[in-house]
Amino acid sequence: MESLICPKCGGNLEQIIYQGIEVDRCCQCAGIWFDSLEAEQLKNRKGSETIDPGYVKKNSVSESLEEPINCPRCQVRMMKMLDFDQHPIWYEICLNCQGIWFDAGEFTQFKRNFKQPGLLVQAMKVLRYPSKINHQKIAK
Repeated sequence: MESLICPKCGGNLEQIIYQGIEVDRCCQCAGIWFDSLEAEQLKNRKGSETIDPGYVKKNSVSESLEEPINCPRCQVRMMKMLDFDQHPIWYEICLNCQGIWFDAGEFTQFKRNFKQPGLLVQAMKVLRYPSKINHQKIAK
């Protein structure tokens, strides 16, 4: 298989395998290329954030919005996407091959956006919700 080139900095992408799923990480900027469905498969696997050793740069949002990037797999211009959740991130997706590009640190944040809250947090939400309804009924 041919070696892929980083769409952000032009560095070489190296193959990283985690629990049988292969992704491609840039040797220079630590961005990660996920072929179709690889990010979805890895987001629920315990410890998979270890493939993402980088940290999100504060200025990466403004930089990433300014310059278009091409898919490292099929060279088609990628679409910028916003995951506006607990940890908002901008990432790129290829509409042709469905691959996803995350800058360094973004996969870890993407994964955290899907993490289930602990049992204590869930229990507190359940216990608070009925009490608000009861207070509203009493006030009327």
